[in-house]
Amino acid sequence: MYLPGHFKEERSEVMLPFIQEYPLGVLVTVEDGEAQANHLPWLYENQTLQAHIPKVNPLYQWLVEKKVVDVLVIFQGPQAYITPNWYPTKKQTGKVVPTWNYSVVHVRGVLVLQENTDWIGAHLEKATNWHEAKRNSTWQMSDAPKEYTDSMMGMLTGLEMKISSMVGKFKLSQNRLELDRSAVMEHLGASSQEEDIKVAELAKRLREKP
Repeated sequence: MYLPGHFKEERSEVMLPFIQEYPLGVLVTVEDGEAQANHLPWLYENQTLQAHIPKVNPLYQWLVEKKVVDVLVIFQGPQAYITPNWYPTKKQTGKVVPTWNYSVVHVRGVLVLQENTDWIGAHLEKATNWHEAKRNSTWQMSDAPKEYTDSMMGMLTGLEMKISSMVGKFKLSQNRLELDRSAVMEHLGASSQEEDIKVAELAKRLREKP
């Protein structure tokens, strides 16, 4: 990933909450010389990422053969198109062009299969409880018939990735003059589009962190 210094983020206290807020990550693998991408919801716990896939996914058989592989998982947050008309400096020089603001975190590590049914059951329960709480819901795995959930788990395999490195790219107009940067966030914050507002809120949170 091309990463200019003013967009680089290395603080775990910024990146880990980001991953938890946007948990759908792209698992990138290179299988027999061909890049593959699987979109999976991940759960962070104790310097590891956990996920699960159905055994019918070709990734499963590949991992059975490889045992242990180095992988990349990409998490993407809010993004927005930035029009040059928002820059106050446009009136001064006219030397402005459109751009795109966005936020991503790249996580690298070693991926292994977890086929133990107790591991898979515990993972699914933790993941369910985490996401249900964000919906103000009380649904639990035990609400479904045990024979049904057991049969479903039999079709799944767990994935566990030990994190070796993590870096973020938060491109939020930091390369612009302060008056341009502030104007961009003001326009995004006043937008009718939810994604624009999220970009502005993320920029505000990062600027408030020491």
